[in-house]
Amino acid sequence: MGPSQEKGEYEVSGPQGTDLYQNRQVALPPLSHTPASEAPSHASQGGGSLRQRRSRAKSVLYPYIHGQTRGAAGVQAASRGSSATAMSAKSKDDSRIQYEYELNVEEQEEPRPKAMTQDRWRALKVRFFRNGDRYYPGYEYVFKPGRDVVNMEALCDKISDRIGLINGARYIFGLDGRRRYRIEELEDGESYVASSDRKFVTLPYGLLSKKPGRWGATNGSSSQANQDPEALTNLAYGRQRPDWNPTNVSDSVRAGSPLVREVTKKSSAESNKSGNSKPGSREGRTIKVINNLDHSQERTVLVNMKTINLWEEVVKDLGRMFRLTGHLHLFTTWGQEVKSFSQFKNDFANVDTFYVSVNDTNLPVRPTHPSHPASNGGSATSSAVARPDASAGGGDRRRSLSEEDEKRGVRPDKRSSRMNSRRPPLRRYTSEPTLKEAVEESDEAEEVSDGRVAIVTIKGQRRTLYAPRNPVAYVPAPPRARLTLDWVYGYRGSDTRKNLWVLPSGELLYYVAAVAVILDREDDVQRHYTEHTEDIQCMALHPSRDLVASGQRASRGRRATAHVRVWHARSLTTMHVLGRKELGAGILAVAFSCRNNGDFLLAVDADKEHLLSVWTWNNEKVFGKVATHQDHVYGAAFHPLDNNLIITYGKGLLSLWARRKDGIFTRSDLVQESSGRTITALEFTQDGDLITGDLEGVMTVWSVDEDGEYYVKKEFQAHSSAINALKMLSEGTVLSGGDRDRKIIAWDCDEDFEKITETRVPEQAGGVRSIYPQRPGHNDGNVYVGTTRNMILEGSLQRRFNQVVFGHSKQLWGLSINHMDSSVATAGYDKHIVKWRDTQLEWRVQAQSECVSVAVHPQGTRIAAGTIDGHLVVVNGQTGQRVTTLRVCGSPLSCLAYNPGGELLAVGSQNGSVYLYRSTKDGYVYTRSGKMAGGQPLSTIDWSTSGRYLQTLTADYDVVYWSLVDLAKVKNHQDVRNETWATHTSPLGFMVHGIWSGGRDAPVQVTVDRGPRGDVLVAGDTDGFIRLYRYPVLSASSGYHEYKVYTSYVSALRFSHTDNYMYSIGGTDAALMRWRVT
Repeated sequence: MGPSQEKGEYEVSGPQGTDLYQNRQVALPPLSHTPASEAPSHASQGGGSLRQRRSRAKSVLYPYIHGQTRGAAGVQAASRGSSATAMSAKSKDDSRIQYEYELNVEEQEEPRPKAMTQDRWRALKVRFFRNGDRYYPGYEYVFKPGRDVVNMEALCDKISDRIGLINGARYIFGLDGRRRYRIEELEDGESYVASSDRKFVTLPYGLLSKKPGRWGATNGSSSQANQDPEALTNLAYGRQRPDWNPTNVSDSVRAGSPLVREVTKKSSAESNKSGNSKPGSREGRTIKVINNLDHSQERTVLVNMKTINLWEEVVKDLGRMFRLTGHLHLFTTWGQEVKSFSQFKNDFANVDTFYVSVNDTNLPVRPTHPSHPASNGGSATSSAVARPDASAGGGDRRRSLSEEDEKRGVRPDKRSSRMNSRRPPLRRYTSEPTLKEAVEESDEAEEVSDGRVAIVTIKGQRRTLYAPRNPVAYVPAPPRARLTLDWVYGYRGSDTRKNLWVLPSGELLYYVAAVAVILDREDDVQRHYTEHTEDIQCMALHPSRDLVASGQRASRGRRATAHVRVWHARSLTTMHVLGRKELGAGILAVAFSCRNNGDFLLAVDADKEHLLSVWTWNNEKVFGKVATHQDHVYGAAFHPLDNNLIITYGKGLLSLWARRKDGIFTRSDLVQESSGRTITALEFTQDGDLITGDLEGVMTVWSVDEDGEYYVKKEFQAHSSAINALKMLSEGTVLSGGDRDRKIIAWDCDEDFEKITETRVPEQAGGVRSIYPQRPGHNDGNVYVGTTRNMILEGSLQRRFNQVVFGHSKQLWGLSINHMDSSVATAGYDKHIVKWRDTQLEWRVQAQSECVSVAVHPQGTRIAAGTIDGHLVVVNGQTGQRVTTLRVCGSPLSCLAYNPGGELLAVGSQNGSVYLYRSTKDGYVYTRSGKMAGGQPLSTIDWSTSGRYLQTLTADYDVVYWSLVDLAKVKNHQDVRNETWATHTSPLGFMVHGIWSGGRDAPVQVTVDRGPRGDVLVAGDTDGFIRLYRYPVLSASSGYHEYKVYTSYVSALRFSHTDNYMYSIGGTDAALMRWRVT
C-alpha cells in the first residue's frame, strides 16, 4: 500500500482488504496553481467574497436585459468602462485562464431569484445556450420537474450531449449572469446559459450581432437590417432579429460564393503571403476539406471569418463543392464535430484539415466507376462522384467536370477507388475511442497475397503490405498453445441489479461481461462459467442454492440469440437452455419459483412489449406467456407463497400477474403508469407482505385485506435518493441500500418498520447496488455489498467496510505489462490509473481527466498514462506517487510506447501527430525532443529494434512509418520492409495480414500482440472474439483457437514476458481478464 500524501496532493489506496475509510481517493493536483504573488489585487479589497461581488456586478447589456433603452453612445461608454476594469484570474475548475469582469458601476445587492411555485408535474419549456458562443441558436428542452429531471445535476446530464459542450454542462446561469442552483429557479419560457465552468461570459446569446464583413454583403431583408445597428441592440437575449431570413442567404450562396472560396495554387500562395490564411485570422482562413463519402476528394478553400451567415450555411457551402446535399456536418480528423464559428476560430485554430459529412438519410448513390489499388497504402483519387438524380428515375449519374474546372485545365484523374455503398466510418471522439464506429460500419476485409506483397481490402480501400526481402516461413495450422481463463478482475455493478450471491460453500457468485465468476476468498481461487456468448444481463439462484439461471443479451444483428441457461454451480455444467429463437433483444429479469422445489422459471425479455415467459425448466416447456409493459422493466419475481402470482416492477409500474387454470394471466396494477413513480427494488416479508423501494427513496409496505386486495400498509421516506437494494434477513430484519446517499439501513419488520441502525459505505465505492448476507441463516449481521462503482465490500452495520473486489467503473482502454515483475497497469474513463500484482490491487491513483492509454517504463520504475484532454501523467511505478504532468496537445493521447532502452517515449495523438519525449534520470524528467505531424488519428504505435523507425496505425487502417532521423514520414514503405519490430501491436502488417479473413460481414481486427517467444499471435476483433494464431500469420486460411467472453470489441491484448499469462480488456465491458497460456 502506497504512502499517503500531504493535503493538496492525492492519496494512493492499497490492495483488497484495506480500510477504505482511511484511504479516500483524491484527484491529482491541477497542472498549475496561481502563485501567491499573482493573486488578483482586488481579492483583499472590501465588498465581500468573489461570488458576492460578481453577483452585484452589472452586465454590459444591463439595459437590454431589463427592458430599458439607451443610446448607442451610452452603450459604447458602458462598454469602455467595463473593459477598463477587466481582470483575469485562474479558474477554480481547471488550469485554463478565465476572465472575470467587474464593472465600474454602483454596487448594490440584488436579490437572488426566488424559487417559483409550480405544480408537481407541470412541464417547463426552456432554451439553453452555450456559454461564450453567440452564434449558437439554442437548444429547446421540455421536461417535468421531479419526474423527468430530479435535480440540477440530472438536468445538466440530460442536456450535455445535446448542446455540444466539450466538457459537458456543469453550471446553469440566467441571461443576467446569475447562477441557478435548483430546478425550482427555472421559469417556463425563459432562456438560460449552460457552462462547463463557473465563469459566465457576457454575450448577446441568440442574437446575430456581428456586422457584415466585406465578403458577407447579402441582398434582401438581412442587408437592410445590417444597415441599422439600432435594430440589433433593442432585442432581448434569446430572440432572433425579426427581419432575419436564413433562406434569403442560403439561396444566394453557391460554391465559390463570398462565404467559401476554393483556393487555387496561385491564390493560395497569395493568401499565405498576405497572412490572411493563418489560423485564427480575422479576415479569412485557408483550410483543407475532405469529402467523408470519398476521401480521395479534397479541396483547399478560403473561409470568410467575417460573414454574418449562420454556421450551418457555411458548412452547406463547403458541401456544395462536393455536390453533397442534406444536413451536413463538419468534423476534425479525430472525429469531433465543429458546431459553431466560436469553436472554429478558437478551439480548432491550429487545425487545417476537416471532413464534411452528410447524414444517413441523404447518402449519395454508390458510383459505378473502376477501381485500382493505390500503392504504399495510399488513397486513390476519383474522377467522378455519383449522387441521386431525380430526373433520371432514381438512377446513378456520373459527375462531370464543371465549367470552372475546364477553364483551369483540370483533367479527370483516371485513378479511382471503390466507394462504399454505406458511409465510411467517421471518428467521433465523444465518450469512447474511435474504433467502435469503425466496426459497425466496416463493409469487407479480404486478403490476397502474391509472395512479394499482400493486398488487404478494409472498408472498401486496398492496403498494400510489402514482404521482407528474405523468404518468410510459416505454418498455417493452429498453434499448439491454448488459452484458459484464469482470473477475472472487477464486478459489474454500474448497470445491473441483484447481481451478488453466496453459495452454500461460502463462495461469492457474480458476473462480469459474459462470464459468471465464482470466487473462493479463502483459497484465493476463481472458477468460471463461460458458456455464454454475450453479456450476462441478469441472474437468479435456485432455492437450493446449487443451481443458477443466467440470461444473456442477443448478438448484434441476431435477435434470436438471447436465451436463459440453467447450470450447476459446483460442476459448471449446463443443464438446460431456454428461450432460443423465442426471446427478444435480451433478458431483463429471471427468477425461480419459491415453492414446489423451484420447478418454475420466469424471464422478461428486452423487446418493446417486455414479454413475460414462464417455463417448467426441467422439461423446457413453456408454461405461459404474456406481454407486460411498454416502459422499462427492472425486475420480476414469484410470490413466495403462491407460484401462480408474479410481480413485475419498473418505470411507472408495479403489477401483479395471476395465472388462472386456463393459462390466462390477469393483471392488477398497484402503481399506475400515470403516477410517475419508478419502482427500483422489491422484497417480501416472512408473512408474504410486499416491500418496494422507489427512485425517490420511499419505502412502501403492501399488505392484503380480507377480500384479497392489496393496500398500502405503511409508506415512509427511507433514503434521500433511489433505493437500489432490499434484502430480508432470517431474523425478520430488512436491509435497504441507497444510491447517492450510500446508506445501508436496517428496519425491524416486527416493530412496524422502525429504524434499528444505519451505516454508510465509503464515498469512493459509490452507491449501494446489491446486498447479500455473508452466511445466510446466521444472525451475525455480516454482509457483502456490491456498489455502483464496480466494487464488492464486506462488513456489517456495526463495523466499517473493507474492499474485497475492485474493478474499473467506466470504459477501459489502457493496458500495459511490466515485463520486469509481471505486474499490470490499466487506465480508463473512470480516471483511475491502477497497478495490479497477481490477483490483487496494489495501488490506484486518480488523474485529472479520463485516461485512454498507458505504458510502463522498460525498467518498471515509471508508468505513463495519456488522457483525453492531451495530458501525459507520469507516476512512480512502485508507489503511485506523481512524478510529472505534461500537456502534450489538445487532442486525446491514444497510444504510448517506450523504446526498448527506455530513453524515449513516443506519444501518438488523435490529431495524427507523434510527439517524442526524452526520459532522463530514470524517468523522472521528460523533455520534448521532437514532433512529427500527421493527419489521421493514431491507434497503435511500435518501435523498431534498431530504434530508427516507428510503426503506427491510423483510425482508417493505414500503416504509417516514421523516421526518427528525419522526424518525418517514410515516403517509400519498401525502405522499412526489412525492419524488425520490438513489439507488434498493429493489427495490420505483412506478418499478420492473415488475420483478415475476408467477407462483408467479417469483424474488424482491433488489437493484436506477439508472444514473448515470437511463436504465437493473439488478436481481438470488434465482435468480442479472441483468436490465438501461430506467428507469422500469412494466410487467411490459417488455423486458430477462438474464445468469446466480451460482447463488444476487445480494446487491448498483451502478453506477459516473465510468465505464461496473457491479459485482455474490453472497452465498454470495463473488464480485465487474465488468461493462462498452456
